[in-house]
Amino acid sequence: MPARRMRILTVGNTPLGLAAHLRCMALHGWGSRPVGTVREAKGLLEMLKFEIVLAAENLPDGQGYDLSEIVAQRARSLLVAVALSASVLWLPVVLQGSKVLGQRALNDNMLETEVETLLISGSSRRKAVVPAAA
Repeated sequence: MPARRMRILTVGNTPLGLAAHLRCMALHGWGSRPVGTVREAKGLLEMLKFEIVLAAENLPDGQGYDLSEIVAQRARSLLVAVALSASVLWLPVVLQGSKVLGQRALNDNMLETEVETLLISGSSRRKAVVPAAA
């Protein structure tokens, strides 16, 4: 099994189905770390490099959307889970640093593919950046 890289931050009481997606992604080497609040998430985002933030819409100290500025500044991605009566809708709020709220929504079945795509493209983008010669 490949070594896991902590690339996904989950914030708040995320939907039950997310645990299954995270287990599957862990098999591909993508690790995750949970926190409960906006404050904890901002603290970790200041210290560590997460590619993706998956947040519940309503959190004890705010909303998942409150993370959009810090995520955008770091050219990362934020998806917020909106609980509907019988399902969950994932709203991309920031994708690789660009604010995209309102452009589209994902159902739970689409989440894992979207996250994998973002993780792979984020890894490729960093490898393509070559430092300038001194």
